[in-house]
Amino acid sequence: MSLRMNPIFAALVAVVLAVVPVESARADPPPVGIAEVELGSAGVDLGPVEVPRGVVVARAVEPVGATFEQLLVGMQGAQVSFEPDAEQFENAWRIVDIVRQRQMPARAAVIALATATQESSLRNLTVAVDHDSLGLFQQRPSEGWGPPERLIDPGFATNAFLDALERAAPDYGSIPLWQAAQATQRSAFPTAYARWHEQSARLVLRMLAGE
Repeated sequence: MSLRMNPIFAALVAVVLAVVPVESARADPPPVGIAEVELGSAGVDLGPVEVPRGVVVARAVEPVGATFEQLLVGMQGAQVSFEPDAEQFENAWRIVDIVRQRQMPARAAVIALATATQESSLRNLTVAVDHDSLGLFQQRPSEGWGPPERLIDPGFATNAFLDALERAAPDYGSIPLWQAAQATQRSAFPTAYARWHEQSARLVLRMLAGE
């Protein structure tokens, strides 16, 4: 026995099928996307970066990016420099990487490197010097920087310095480097930090360039 569909109902079904798209269950997954990466602070073209299927990437921006000229703004006094050895370079890299993780500007990395260079020559001081000063920044437990065993951890010491920098010198991006460092460290030789400005800026850019 044949079934006959009501003409009105058949018309309604035809209209619905015409306006509602039918999605194929076998549709191909979206192609692998290509992230458009902005040039880093050192002007290094990072090239296209593959991302997982279905992930939409508009633009990746390096939070600590800056040009060499921007990093030298406010530089004062005679500059000195040296070529870091493996230990010093590793400690400098730890500092720059923590600044990047915190999404702070490159200026903060330059100030932190200059400070650590002046205080410890970028070496992690595990034996107290100058009373009870320890670590990359010669931070003193007796002055509230933290317990001795934490201050010899470069990660902890760097975060402690950056926290203090943001509190003591919130305008660190627009004042001379030595003033920002001194507001944080309260050194007996406040302008000594200035001599490492150019060296620190170069190190920051080398690290951002992956050298």
